[in-house]
Amino acid sequence: MSRKDVLLVAALDFGTAYSGYAIQFRHEYDPKDPTKIRAPQPWNGGKQSLMSYKTPTCLLLDDNQTIVSFGFEAEERYADICMSEESHKYYFFRRFKMRLQEGEGLKKDATLADETDRELPALTVFALSIQCLRNRLMELLNNEGTGPGEDEVLWVLTVPAIWDDRAKEFMKAAAKQAGINEKFLQIALEPEVASLFCQYLPVEKLCDTQKNAFSNARPGTIYMVADLGGGTADITVHEKLADNKVKEVHQATGGPWGGTAVDHAFWQLLVAIVGNPTMSRFRREQTYDHLELLKEFECVKRTLGSKEGEWYTIKLPASLNDACKEDHEETFKELAEQSLYKDNLTFIGDKMRVKVSLVEILFKKVTDQIIQHINNIILKSDVGKKVSLILMVGGFSESPFVQKQMKGAFSKHSIKVLIPQQAGLAVLNGAVIFGRAPEAITTRVLRCSYGVKCGMDFREGVDPEDLRSKTDQKKCQDRYDPFIKEGTSVERGHKVVKLYKTTAPHQPEMAVHVYTASGRVPEYVSDPDCRLFGTLRVKVPNPSDKIRKLLVIFRFGSTSLAMLAVEEESKRACVTAFSLQE
Repeated sequence: MSRKDVLLVAALDFGTAYSGYAIQFRHEYDPKDPTKIRAPQPWNGGKQSLMSYKTPTCLLLDDNQTIVSFGFEAEERYADICMSEESHKYYFFRRFKMRLQEGEGLKKDATLADETDRELPALTVFALSIQCLRNRLMELLNNEGTGPGEDEVLWVLTVPAIWDDRAKEFMKAAAKQAGINEKFLQIALEPEVASLFCQYLPVEKLCDTQKNAFSNARPGTIYMVADLGGGTADITVHEKLADNKVKEVHQATGGPWGGTAVDHAFWQLLVAIVGNPTMSRFRREQTYDHLELLKEFECVKRTLGSKEGEWYTIKLPASLNDACKEDHEETFKELAEQSLYKDNLTFIGDKMRVKVSLVEILFKKVTDQIIQHINNIILKSDVGKKVSLILMVGGFSESPFVQKQMKGAFSKHSIKVLIPQQAGLAVLNGAVIFGRAPEAITTRVLRCSYGVKCGMDFREGVDPEDLRSKTDQKKCQDRYDPFIKEGTSVERGHKVVKLYKTTAPHQPEMAVHVYTASGRVPEYVSDPDCRLFGTLRVKVPNPSDKIRKLLVIFRFGSTSLAMLAVEEESKRACVTAFSLQE
């Protein structure tokens, strides 16, 4: 069945700070204007009674690891639990998505620490969070009387484009554990789908109603998508094609420069005043007050750039003052008045007044990195020099201060910055469009090289002796054999076919260890630049005493790598199983 004929496309935008879903039934789809997309019911924003199309990515579990609540409700329930001093009986996870990008990323057996440093398997936390989104959506649809069958829904799960294949496979495994059939699951790259959504936006759907609405841009236009979310800045460059199709012309790049990076800068300011031991103990022992303090700063973040006056007011919890007295025998105010920030802070009762200029400095620590990164692409790459537009999407793009910084930085390059209304929903809505028409992204640029671990002829005086094979002294083990280079432009369905042989008679299975590398191409899989992606295990059909030749087909051009294998002689498909990071 064609994607366009699927009864329901349901997109899940699983974000660092906020998550949500959007849907489109078959009868609502119009290929000329596929933007008729909706959320069945907004989320209720807790005690503030706000209605929102996204909810905080917060998961509350009981001591048996059973779901209690998710989102706004989880925040409010956990706040009540903390007040009753029963937090040790619960797990509360928030803003954990970034762990998939940090350092070596998450392995399947990795653990995550909650707000009180209690740990659970990371895969469990991600899976239960996805399950919460899925179950709530299906419950709302069933209540409407429009609930589809399990095999009538295509689920589209968004991930940052700068994530590697291991992170994408981790999310697939989490979705499967959450009850989503992998046959009905599509991974979508966030800046790509936001780009698709913007193809259809008229002038009135942009924050700046300029005559050059993006939908009016001509085929051949080279533009940049800056997806600035809660956790990451995801930067890529696209070429607009005919029929609202898109070609990626520069590989996705970016870094941890989202809205939560500003929260981190604020936290580091507090650490600079009272010290890390005091702030760590405050976070661990006074969980409710810690979360309330972050909410106070969130209100500051949302108005920077549009606020009149020179000061912000933040209420300080009494427990923070108590921690300062216990550790330093001085109040927070007294410590602040001795700090480097004394000229930017004043105090009235339990209120801390912060100069707007100091908050701007915290923001600029993040926006300066984004702007520098974009400048490197625009000024140093051939395709970057052709960029004429920048599309700003993602929740962090809704910040008036961030918008002002971006427009000021790139107006001197005569590059227009366009921001859709409700930029934070562009990814979510675009994911639905992508679910119906994945072929709209015609070409992608590989972010890394791919290769396999193999044995090659030992090069005397070149290869390390400890890599000489113990079973065949003429062979060097652990060599990296690349089969496609970083930066290669691949169309949908692009295939690379490699021939591999069994090494022993009656060999029942062959293991193909797949590695990736960014930057220089390494010599050995043990090099720091080389990372194990996973292992493809291929069942050898009818094992015999003959050496068997197996063709492994690596298919590129989609949002993640696909692999299959056939026996060369018989052309019979082999049974394969791929496991992540063995």
